[in-house]
Amino acid sequence: MSTEADESSPERSFVEGLGLRIQRDERPEPGPAPHGVARIFRLPRSHDPAPPATRLIVMCAWATALGVAGLGVATRGLMAIMGGLVPGWYEPSFVAVGLAGIGLTVGAFMSIHHRRLPWVLLALAIVPLAGSVALTIQAT
Repeated sequence: MSTEADESSPERSFVEGLGLRIQRDERPEPGPAPHGVARIFRLPRSHDPAPPATRLIVMCAWATALGVAGLGVATRGLMAIMGGLVPGWYEPSFVAVGLAGIGLTVGAFMSIHHRRLPWVLLALAIVPLAGSVALTIQAT
């Protein structure tokens, strides 16, 4: 069904060149409106407006700062765990606090279309990071 003109078309993608078929809709039909928690925490859909670039840049910078600081604390904690220098309560509490911080950061990006909620969640993500620092200092 393909012709030579189709194969030389610039609209043809790499995936289609491999023989895979992709269905492209001009405009996807909007699904049902989300409700409950899915209304607040959801990934943007194709028909959602793009968030402002400055908001996205600042959120990424904030999340990067949290991640780099968390990586430093996690490296110190891992060295202490591997060295056998920490009590038994340290490892599970350290993991739980770290996962809470990661969850808050992910929640901030999933609520990017809200005005204040992403900033509140990123600010709250500092609390588990500070808790990880305190746990590491106390345990070692």
